[in-house]
Amino acid sequence: MSYLTSGPLDPATLAFAFASSVAAAILLFSLMRRVEVVEGAGRKSLWVGVTASAVGLLIWAAHVGGMLAVGAGLDAGFDLRIAGAALVVAVVMVACGVALAAPNLSENGVLNAAAGGAAVGAALLLTHYVGVNAVRLPGRLDMFGTLFLVGGGVAVAASAAAFALAATFRGLNGRMAAGAVFAVGAFAFHALGAIAVDATLDPRVAIPEVAVDHTEALAAAAAAASGLLLFALFAIVLDWRLENRSGSEVDRLQALSDLSSEGLVVCDELKIVDVNVAAARLMGLDPTVLRRRAFRDFIDAPDPDRVLSASLAKPQNALLRTTGGEPLPVEVASRDLQVLGRTRRVFTLRNVSEQRRSETQIRHLAYHDPLTGLANRAAFNEALAGALKRGGEVALFCIDLDRFKEVNDVFGHSTGDEILKTAARRIVAAAPDAMVFRLGGDEFVAIGTGPDAGDADKLARRLTERLNVETVVGGTLIRCGASVGFAVFPHHGSTIDALFANADAALYRAKADGRGLARGFEPDMDLALRERRVLQQDLATAISRNEMFLHWMPQADTVSGEIRGFEALLRWKHPVRGVVPPGVFIPVAEETAAIVPIGEWVLRTACAEAVRWMRPGKVAVNLSPIQFQHGDIVGLVHGILLETGLPAGRLELEITEGVLLHDLPGALSTLRRLKALGVQIAMDDFGTGYSSLSYLQAFPFDRIKIDASFIRTLGSSPQAKAIVRAVVALGASLDMPITAEGVETHEQRSFLAELQCDEIQGYLVGRPSPLVSFDSPFERPGRTRRAS
Repeated sequence: MSYLTSGPLDPATLAFAFASSVAAAILLFSLMRRVEVVEGAGRKSLWVGVTASAVGLLIWAAHVGGMLAVGAGLDAGFDLRIAGAALVVAVVMVACGVALAAPNLSENGVLNAAAGGAAVGAALLLTHYVGVNAVRLPGRLDMFGTLFLVGGGVAVAASAAAFALAATFRGLNGRMAAGAVFAVGAFAFHALGAIAVDATLDPRVAIPEVAVDHTEALAAAAAAASGLLLFALFAIVLDWRLENRSGSEVDRLQALSDLSSEGLVVCDELKIVDVNVAAARLMGLDPTVLRRRAFRDFIDAPDPDRVLSASLAKPQNALLRTTGGEPLPVEVASRDLQVLGRTRRVFTLRNVSEQRRSETQIRHLAYHDPLTGLANRAAFNEALAGALKRGGEVALFCIDLDRFKEVNDVFGHSTGDEILKTAARRIVAAAPDAMVFRLGGDEFVAIGTGPDAGDADKLARRLTERLNVETVVGGTLIRCGASVGFAVFPHHGSTIDALFANADAALYRAKADGRGLARGFEPDMDLALRERRVLQQDLATAISRNEMFLHWMPQADTVSGEIRGFEALLRWKHPVRGVVPPGVFIPVAEETAAIVPIGEWVLRTACAEAVRWMRPGKVAVNLSPIQFQHGDIVGLVHGILLETGLPAGRLELEITEGVLLHDLPGALSTLRRLKALGVQIAMDDFGTGYSSLSYLQAFPFDRIKIDASFIRTLGSSPQAKAIVRAVVALGASLDMPITAEGVETHEQRSFLAELQCDEIQGYLVGRPSPLVSFDSPFERPGRTRRAS
C-alpha cells in the first residue's frame, strides 16, 4: 500500500471562498435590516427565510470552495446527498440566528444579538463539519481536531462580535463594520478548515459511483445559486407588492385618522410609530420629528407609566407637554390593536381644556349666586361644616331684608335685584373677615370666626347699621332695612342644624320685636320656635279634626243702623291651647300654604250658613293672596256657589292689595272672571299699602274698606281725619261704596255719617259672634234681638 499526501491549497478556490465570505457578510446585514423594518408577521417570516437561504447558500458555497482547494489535483468527487445536508444545516442555523438577533438590533439588545451571531457562526462550523464528509477521493481525509476547533472558535467569536456591533452602532457605518468583522472571521475559518484537512491517496480505495467530479459539483453549486437568485427575486417582487398594498392601506388609515378631531398616537413598546394631524397639532411638532420618540416623555404626570398602561379600564387625565406653551390637559385612553398585522398600542388624546374651563365655570355657578356673586347655599353647608370641624367659636348670622317682597313687587324685579346687590356689598363691607352667603331670595348668612365670633353682638349691630340705610335705585329713594339674628357655636348649638335653627329663631325674634334690629339667641327663643313649628303641624290637621269654626261680624248702615250683612271671621279652638287668636295662626298658615285648604273651608262654610239665614243679607269672606297663587280660585268659587245654592250677588270677596302685588296682570284677570260670576269684590285695608290708588284705577272694585287704624285715631289725629275724608270723597267720585272698619264710638259714627260714609262695622255695631242677628244696634233699649 502506498500513501500520498495532498499538495498545497489552490489559490483560485481560496479566492472563491474569500469572495463568498464577503458576499455572505454584505448580504447578511443588508437583508437583516429588511427583517428589522418590515411590518407584519408574515412578511417578517418571509424575509427571515430569504436571508437564511441566501446567506446559508453563500456559507455552503465558501465551504465547497475550500473543499475544492483541498481536493485539487486528487481526482476527488463529492457526494451530493451529504453536501445537500450541509446546505440544509447552513440555512437552518442562519435562520435561527437571524430570528433571534433581528428584533434586538432595533432595540439595542446587544446580548441577544450576539447570541444570534454566535448561532450564525456555528452554522459555519457545522456546515464545514458535515460538508467534509461529502468529499470522495481514492484515499482518505484526515482532520486535525485542534486546528478545526480553533477555526470554529474564530468563526463563532467573529460572528457574535459582528452582530453586537450591528446592535450597538446604528446606520450604514455600523453595518459595514459588522460585515467586515464577519467576512474576516468567515474566511479565516474556511482557510483554517481547509488547512485542518489532509488528503492521503490509497489506490485500494475506489471513488463511489454516486460521487460527482469537480465539474458536476460546480454545476450543482451554480444551479443552487441560480435557484437562490430566482427565489430572492420572487421574494423581492412579493414584498414589493405587499409593501405597495400596505402603503396604500397605511395611506388610507392615515387619511381616516386625520379626519378625527382627537389625537391618535400609534406606539410600539411606548415608542411613537406614527401620529395623526390632531396629535401633532396638540404636541406642537411635525409627525416626522415625533416618530421613534418615547411617548412617556410627553406625558406630565406623577406616574406616566400608569397613565399609559393598557390595563386601565377607563381614560386617565394627564397633562400633555407641548412646545412653546403650557401643558395641555388631556384625557388619555389606550387599546392594543392589530395594525397591518402587528400588535400596536394606540393612544387616544382628547383635549379637555375647554371642558375643564366649562367645569370650572359650572363649579363656580354651582357654589355661587349669579346675581350677587356671593357663595350660595351649597357652599354655605360645606363652609359651616368645615368651620365647626376646626373647632373654636363660630358665629352664624342670619340676615333677612325687611318687607323686600313688597318693594320687589311694587318697584319691579330689576329694582329688587339692585337692592339685593346693594345689600350684598354692604354685608361684605360690614363683615370683611367673615364668609358671606346668599341662601336665596332676600336671605343672607355670614360665618364669623375669631374676633367676629368672640364679639358677635358688635358685628350684628354693625350689620344692621349698614343695612338700615336708604338706597337710591333709578332715582327713587327706597328704604329696605334688614333684621339680624345670630347664634354662637358651641354655646348655642353643637351641630349645624341646631346652630342654624337657633340663629333663625333669633332672626324671628328680631322681626317680631319691630324689624331692623339685631338679636342674639336666647333659650326662650328656641321654645318659641319649637312651639311655632308645632303650631304649623297642628294647623295641617285642624280642619279634619273639626277644630275650625266661624264668627260673624255685623256690617250696618252708617245712618240707620240697619244690618246689611256679616263678615265671616275664622276661629280655631285648639284641643290643648284653647282658642288661638287669628293674629297668631293666620300668618303661620300663610307661611306654610295651609291657608289654601283652610280658606276653601271658610268659603264653603260661610256660603252654606248664609243660605240658611232668615234674611238675605250679604256675606263677606276674606281671600288670602296665597289662595290666588295656588289652584283655580275662580273655579272654586263657582263650584261652591253651585254646591250651596247661594246667589252670587250675596257673596262679597274681600282682598288686600297683597293679591295684586305678586302678579298684577294675572290677578286682574282673575278678579274680572270672579266679577263675571256676579260676586262683589271689595278692597280691604285701603290706604295701608304702596299702591292702593293705582289699583283703584286698574280695577273697578265694588267696595272700599277703610282700615281700622285710621278710624281709631280720628279723635287724636287730624291727619287721620283728612285721610278718611279723602277716601270717602274718592269713593263718592268713583261711585264705590265705603265701609269703615273698627268703629267703636258714637263720635266716630257721627263723623262718618256726616261724611256720608255708606257702611260701618266694629264693636259699636256688634262684636264677632257665632250667632247671626239682624237687629239694629241703634234701636231703643229693651227690644229683643232676633237670631238666625
